Amino acid sequence: MVNQVLVHVKTSKETWETTFQKSTRIKDIILGSRIHFRLPKEAKLILCREGSPHTDFDPDRALVNYNVLDGEVLILREI
Repeated sequence: MVNQVLVHVKTSKETWETTFQKSTRIKDIILGSRIHFRLPKEAKLILCREGSPHTDFDPDRALVNYNVLDGEVLILREI
């Protein structure tokens, strides 16, 4: 679909393949990932591209702002 993007959200233990609307905010992807991976509520999480692990996504911006492509791997990590 034109308005959706398939992403692979990866943690140190596993990968979740899922589809989000391109307008989905990063903080909502983090929340969905927290639920999927059953991570504790108090864990402080960030999302970034696999190819740019030191450039964190702003939680208030949307996937479309980062030009995330179909099939891209995003890293979810605790800080």
